[in-house]
Order: sequence, then structure tokens, then C-alpha cells
Amino acid sequence: MKHLLQNKLLNTIVKLAIFAALLFVLYRQLFANEKMAIAYAHFLDNFQGNYLLMAGVLLFMVLNWTIESIKWKLLIDKLHRISWSEAIQGILFGVTFSLFTPSRIGEFGGRIFALNTERKEAIVSTMIGSFAQIVVNLSLGALGLLLYVVVYTDIDKYLLTAFAFLYCFMVFAIHVVYYNLDVVSTKFSHVAVFKKVYKYIHIVDLYSNREFLWLEIYSAVRYVIYCLQFVLLLQFFGFDLSLSAAMILVAAIFFVQTINPLNVAIIDFGFRGNVAAYFLAGFTDNPIAILATTVTLWFVNLILPAIIGGVAALRFTYFKEE
Repeated sequence: MKHLLQNKLLNTIVKLAIFAALLFVLYRQLFANEKMAIAYAHFLDNFQGNYLLMAGVLLFMVLNWTIESIKWKLLIDKLHRISWSEAIQGILFGVTFSLFTPSRIGEFGGRIFALNTERKEAIVSTMIGSFAQIVVNLSLGALGLLLYVVVYTDIDKYLLTAFAFLYCFMVFAIHVVYYNLDVVSTKFSHVAVFKKVYKYIHIVDLYSNREFLWLEIYSAVRYVIYCLQFVLLLQFFGFDLSLSAAMILVAAIFFVQTINPLNVAIIDFGFRGNVAAYFLAGFTDNPIAILATTVTLWFVNLILPAIIGGVAALRFTYFKEE
């Protein structure tokens, strides 16, 4: 009885903490931020007559997180079969928790909280899915940056050759690691600090190269969806760019954003805005349009799902009360 009361108290504390943190983020970024107010005003100015573009951005957001749910379910089903609703709930919890942590590592905790069993093993499975996304983001993003350098700068041909070689080596190296995670985990099992957790790390042995390939395909589809969202928003805010130019610019922007070591969601859109401003400055004389584009994308892809996840998190039981 005492144990159940303690769990009930813990559930209340966790829910209050999530609620308070979510309110803090919403207030700090949506109501007490001058840049957000400027971006919102510019959004309203462009909304009339651009309904379909914004509908496309929102539809892609739903599709994006649905595909991520498919990825995560594929991984977790190897440990414990979960329903589609549990997978979607876990993804939304992860988005909510990611708002408050560097490099969005809270996303792992949020997803794991949504599971009732095999939580430690599920951390490793979730990390595999994240690594698949990183492999794709780095591979395609670096390609976009390389194309940006070729098209929009006067780089020396020898330096360009060196960059191209470095790109090929990077893509080859990260794919070798990705498709041999079982071998890598075995090597690290002999390191003292990893011996205690090896019984969880060896979870990678459960997945075949075919499944790793599917994870990478799903990740690539998510990457393309993100780029298309950005392209639609560039059109929404009046940028006159061809599809090929827009995709190159977006890929370059996304690459720099991906390698940001302090990717904290509550301050991230400021960094994202600076990166976008650097690459897009030559294509518009309206810095507010750049700000509005990055803020809208940040809001649609992170804040909206986080609000939905936060509401669901308040109704979830984290510790058994029966």
C-alpha cells in the first residue's frame, strides 16, 4: 500500500514537472520573445492566398512523425510488441521531453517513459534509430553543402577535390560503422566502462542488415520531407528560388544545424535563424522573411507536436498505481 502511494505521488510530481516545463517553454518562446512576435506578424501578412502551402507544411509534419513512429515500432517490436497508438504516443512524448535538453537527448527518456517493459534495452534500440537518422542527415546534408560550394562560391578546384574526397570518405566511414554496429559493440565490450552495460548494448545483434537498410530508407524519407517543408515555407514567404536551388540551400542549412553541439530546442530556433540567414541572405533583402521561415518550421515540427505530447503526458501513468 505504501509503495502504491509513493508511486501515485511520483506520478503527480512527474506530471507537474512536465506541465511546468512546457508552460515555461511556451511562455519564454511564444509570448515573451520579440522575434517570435515579428515572425508571427509576417506569417499573418503572408497567410492569405497561401493556405495550400501551409496545409502542405502541416501535412508533411504529420507524415514526418508518422514515419518516425514506424521506425521506432520496427525497433521496439524486437523487444516487446507495441501498438501503433503506443508508438505514436512514445514519439510525441519524446518530442515534448526533447525541448528541455541539449542535443535533444530527452527524446530518449520521453519515449522510454511510454513503455511498460524493457526500458533499458529500448534505450539502445531508440539510439539505433537516431543513429540511422544522423547517418542520413550527415550524408545528404554534407552533399548539399558541397553542392552549395560548387554552385555559389569560387572555390579552388584542388580544394574542391579535397572536399569531395573528404565527403566520400566520411560517408563511407559512417556507413561502415552503421552496418557493423554489432562488431563495434563487441569491441567496446572489452572496455571497462562498457562492461556493465554490454548486456544492453548487445541488443544491436537482434537487427539484421535488411532492417538497418529499412531504417535508413525511412530516415531518408523523413529528410526529404523536412527539406520539402522548408521549400514550401520559402515559397510561402515569397522567396523566388528554383526547386533545385532551394533543395541545395536547405540541405546545406540542415547540415550545419545538425552538427550544432548545443542543439537545445528552447534556444535552437535562434541558432537556426542565424544559419538560415547566412545561406539565404543572397536571395532576399528581407531578413524578416528568413526569420519567419525558420521560426514557422521550428514551431510546426517541434512546438505543435510537443504540445500534443505534453497533453498526452499529463494523462499517462509513469509508475504503477495498482
